[in-house]
Amino acid sequence: MTTSSRMTDPTSDAWVVRYLTLLGEPAAAPSLPALSALIRAQFRTVTFENVTSLLRRAATPDGPVPPLDPEALLANWEAERGGGVCYEISAMFHRLIRTLGYDAELVLAQISIPDGHQALQVRLDGARYLLDVGTGSPIFRPIPLTGTTEFRHAGLNYRFRPDEPGHWVQERLIDGDWKQTCRYDLGPLDLDRQYAAYQHHQTPGATWVLDKVRMIRCEDDAVYSLTGKELTTITTTGKRTDQITTLAAYTQLAVNTFRLPHLPVAEATRTHPDFLPVEGTGKVTSSQ
Repeated sequence: MTTSSRMTDPTSDAWVVRYLTLLGEPAAAPSLPALSALIRAQFRTVTFENVTSLLRRAATPDGPVPPLDPEALLANWEAERGGGVCYEISAMFHRLIRTLGYDAELVLAQISIPDGHQALQVRLDGARYLLDVGTGSPIFRPIPLTGTTEFRHAGLNYRFRPDEPGHWVQERLIDGDWKQTCRYDLGPLDLDRQYAAYQHHQTPGATWVLDKVRMIRCEDDAVYSLTGKELTTITTTGKRTDQITTLAAYTQLAVNTFRLPHLPVAEATRTHPDFLPVEGTGKVTSSQ
């Protein structure tokens, strides 16, 4: 079965060159330093956002959405008019690193619902690594699948550890306790499950993907997360929350914070008025 979350056409050399140019990384033989650099560049370059998902659904209002088009996605990224969520970003990165010679495969994971997330597993120099580039969390590194790994980024604490055979979990330190935030299935990819999960995300009312706007940008020293009206900024010094109340404020955020100056914010609002909740002529207000 050809799934709607997989790339179906051959990868051209020109596509790879364009992708690497966008990331600002050279073509290099597979290695852990080269892979780590690609991961950081991916986070730095491509914003996690669901406006693209909403407009994809709007273009195909009935039935399954069509397969992902790697050319269209890359052009969107180059034009700074969109990013994607886990299924788009992970599939694109998988396509890139496979072409560069990495032994990589997609894996499914559970965050809020079974198979609602997609990541990658890479085998390199006799070791296995988990890559989660299509996430709203600043996982800027390959996670070795050998034992428990902990790290801190921009005030957030993460832990990855083995679970039952064939599974791995991601945890975050919240209010002093480690809370599971994701569970990865590292077994062979089930294409039927992948297809069903992707189409489920593209079903109005089924998950958060078409519910309300979500954008996340992970920087070296901060994480910016927009959910509906609420913008959260997390740094090593703490957390700040801003309430977004106008369409102009959403547009300004897309340009200045999420680095998407051509994101079709107004089109998304026309497609689904509740997607970007606004209050007429209000202003951005802040609460510490």
